[in-house]
Amino acid sequence: MFKMTRRDLLKWATFSAGTLLSGAQPAGRPLSNHKNNKPNIFILLFDAMSARHLSLYGYSRRTTPNLERFARRAAVYHSHYSGGNFTTPGTSSILSGMYPWSSRAINLGGLIQRDLAGRNLFSLIGNEYYRVAYSQNLWADLLLRQFNADIDYHFPPSAFKDIDTSANLFLGKATSPDSIMTFYAFDQFLPFGGIKPYKWSGSTSIGYIDNFLRSARKTLGTKSVEYPFGLPFNGWYDFDIPTVLAGVSDLIEQLSARNEPVFGYFHLWAPHEPMNPRKEFIGIFPEIKILKKPQHPLSIYTTTSQEYIQLYDRYDSYIAEVDNEFGKLLDKLESAGALENAYFIVTSDHGQLFERGEEYHATPLVYDPIIHIPLLISSPGGMTRQDILTPTSSVDLLPTLLNIVGQPIPRWAEGRLLPGFGGQPDGSRSIFTIEAKDNSAFKPLTEVSISMIKDNLKLIYYKGYQNYNKIFELYDLGNDLEEMHNLYKKDVLTASQLKSELLNALYFADQPFNR
Repeated sequence: MFKMTRRDLLKWATFSAGTLLSGAQPAGRPLSNHKNNKPNIFILLFDAMSARHLSLYGYSRRTTPNLERFARRAAVYHSHYSGGNFTTPGTSSILSGMYPWSSRAINLGGLIQRDLAGRNLFSLIGNEYYRVAYSQNLWADLLLRQFNADIDYHFPPSAFKDIDTSANLFLGKATSPDSIMTFYAFDQFLPFGGIKPYKWSGSTSIGYIDNFLRSARKTLGTKSVEYPFGLPFNGWYDFDIPTVLAGVSDLIEQLSARNEPVFGYFHLWAPHEPMNPRKEFIGIFPEIKILKKPQHPLSIYTTTSQEYIQLYDRYDSYIAEVDNEFGKLLDKLESAGALENAYFIVTSDHGQLFERGEEYHATPLVYDPIIHIPLLISSPGGMTRQDILTPTSSVDLLPTLLNIVGQPIPRWAEGRLLPGFGGQPDGSRSIFTIEAKDNSAFKPLTEVSISMIKDNLKLIYYKGYQNYNKIFELYDLGNDLEEMHNLYKKDVLTASQLKSELLNALYFADQPFNR
């Protein structure tokens, strides 16, 4: 696949977009001579970053000193929730402004419903903006491919790499690297490699070749003094965080110098598992005590308390490395003045869950560590911090950004204006998270987990699972942040009211598919 090094970026600065980067799709449009006063907008998304593990939000380990430094000039959202608990629904909620039960981006590596694909932030923000997109996560990149007609420059997932260490064949690059079906058929199904919902390769011979090539990659997964757990790996290729963040910071600096406003979306892999931090970040935190929680009926692991502590250690160390490189990016952009005319947004698509017999994400469970995500927004020239405590959702980002650039907010958008950017705090509003990866995207949601947060209350509904069907859990997050005390059968009146609202919302979401 096309690779962009930092040297390439420096070369690119002397050419119009599209002259050098012929590997990206579609070709960049020429540099515009038109100037206006619209601000730049940059979204920096760190995959699988749980707000619960960030010292920014009060976590006991000092994992994010640089995010805290950035927060001094930003609006900081303390109760921000993803629309899903893995990449596809989490990312689609941000970019479409619709909950997954509306966009139908619910499956592993799934897409937004075809006739709704035009409902995306790149399209709505308008062609007054030069629109750039990049994702290290190939499932998020599939969504970007859906929006290619509305993106002026789409960098391929392996853009910021100095050498080719791809894990699998990437057969699709030989035909059409931006074809969604090519990805499904070749890169994800036929080979054995890659993160995918298949246990075995689709082709015995191609799977064997792919496995052979994986074993031949000397760098792939190799442990070293610098990387005791091996190089970071995203399922398709390995990388190092400093190279990727340095490439992104160079690109943002160059984009900021354009004569036209820029909208850039950058979806980075870390701190997503396998959580392989550099040596200097391992063992830097004191021991931590973890609250032991009961095994959930839908959990698949039997992880011990000591194993969870080890997972905490690796995850926290990895977050610390990400934060360290973010600090370098922040220094560079501040020095270049790139934030003076920009809204700069830091967020995630989902969190991680190390409890109740679960590890990582994409589980049926929707407890807070896996859906509570960071959101920080700095404004042009902003120098003060604003803390927003009321619950907000990832679907709120689209209407908020449209309002900032003076574009109309479509009636179908399910988000609201964020407090601090035209919206008002509303604790009585209901915030939803939907997990339905095993449900057909073309049928009503018969196997689904739904979280609904309202005020400080959280109702969870599990429907269609074997031995755990039509089960409700109710928690008071104000007094029980760890979700240990299920109040569903104790506070009958409140539970009944919340249940009625949740089931009514699910009913209307299913209406277009009840045929």
